[in-house]
Amino acid sequence: MRIELKALRVNAHLNQREAAERAGVTRETIQNWENYRTFPNASQLIKLAGIYKCTIDDIFIPDKLAKSE
Repeated sequence: MRIELKALRVNAHLNQREAAERAGVTRETIQNWENYRTFPNASQLIKLAGIYKCTIDDIFIPDKLAKSE
């Protein structure tokens, strides 16, 4: 399973630092999530869905994504 967090972030017009500030984590944490080194927990996923204006399903089923960096 691939979580396409980078594409969701880009579609939300945020850079890693902005996303990290809104999520209450470091830029490195966002980078690690996007590079599949670590994964957000359930509460972090809920927060990301709100930040990226998507559903949890959009995170796990990325077929609808329009663009990526």
